[in-house]
Amino acid sequence: MELDDELENFIRERKARVVLDKASLEQDPPYMEIKVNEHEKPFRRENSSVTD
Repeated sequence: MELDDELENFIRERKARVVLDKASLEQDPPYMEIKVNEHEKPFRRENSSVTD
């Protein structure tokens, strides 16, 4: 019986964590937007140093 209670608590905690993680991820920008921004910054620096 005790093992069943532990398993139920574990599952309940995991479900709560998934809900929190999902809410957090919905606030983050899309993955490709992050990748594009990371790649644009060095490119802009290179261009500005060439023109300076």
